[in-house]
Amino acid sequence: MVMSIGYNPFYKNTVRSAEVHVLHEFGQDFYGSDMAISILGYIRPELDYVSLEALVVDIKTDIEVARKSLDRETWKKGGEDSYLWGEGTE
Repeated sequence: MVMSIGYNPFYKNTVRSAEVHVLHEFGQDFYGSDMAISILGYIRPELDYVSLEALVVDIKTDIEVARKSLDRETWKKGGEDSYLWGEGTE
């Protein structure tokens, strides 16, 4: 996933929120399901945009950056870490 945490200034939000874009295409929706996340990196600061199109372009760039990072061998090896799967955290 890529996630924005902040006020989303383009939409003039006054409450901080987390907005998630899931990268994997699931065969069915999972609304109402519990989800655990681990934040593994940082791509860029929150920005304001002059248009929705400019926002969409940056989100697509963020997705490309995330996919390329996750394809690196070091990330794949790190994905085997039991901590990321909730083991040993109780």
